[in-house]
Amino acid sequence: MNFISFSLMSRRKGKGFFRTVIPPLLLAACALPALAQPAPTTARKQVYARVQQQAADAIRQEAERNRWEDYQAKLNLFIPSEISQYAPCTTPLSVSMPGGEHLDLRRLRFDVRCESGSGWDVAVTVKPDIYLQVLMAKQTLERGHVLAAGDLTRRKFNISNLRGGYLTRPDDAVGLTVKRRVRELQPISQSQLDSPVMVERGQRVLMVAVQDGVEARTMGIASKKGRKGEMIKVKNESSEREVTARVVDMGVVRTGYVSAR
Repeated sequence: MNFISFSLMSRRKGKGFFRTVIPPLLLAACALPALAQPAPTTARKQVYARVQQQAADAIRQEAERNRWEDYQAKLNLFIPSEISQYAPCTTPLSVSMPGGEHLDLRRLRFDVRCESGSGWDVAVTVKPDIYLQVLMAKQTLERGHVLAAGDLTRRKFNISNLRGGYLTRPDDAVGLTVKRRVRELQPISQSQLDSPVMVERGQRVLMVAVQDGVEARTMGIASKKGRKGEMIKVKNESSEREVTARVVDMGVVRTGYVSAR
């Protein structure tokens, strides 16, 4: 198994500018199209050059899709040693990703195939290290804490090692409730957060409904607690009819129809 590493850097909000950085001892072994070197003369060099390009494109597309800003990526290529037994391909190599467009940033696989001559194929693994500014807790946050802007900081972290995901924008976290304890300088993910409870069980709530452009309001009693967007049962105080309603704000639910009788 041959191992090769190279780095990519973004500039100005991940617009797709990359700079290839390779240690001097590897320059002779690496095919860099940007340096206008001769076409690769071995199968290994062909595979390296093709997978390098494909991996860089995949990371760039992921950056654009997730709006990464000022990120750095180090792509570690693992090429099977059997490649040394194959003759150089006289036609362009075909490359596919078994996982499709979904990227597992911990490990990327590329299936490379040569169609010329007797043909050959190899599976190349790319393990990226992607450093990105992510949200972290300034101090330890206990369960039930409602996040404020002052609770958060942004620092670079290797997101390839984050199993639970990550957040990059404070607006995606402020106002949400911590579901379990978060340690100081621990990256914060969506799975760790929840909307705050806006309706408590047994609470008197405002029931709002709009029908044919007319808004109706009455009071009701919540049968269970609910967070924003959740559906709960609410008993209409006037009609004593229990209906399903969606929590929309603190002490406010929205129903399909409100009856005063």
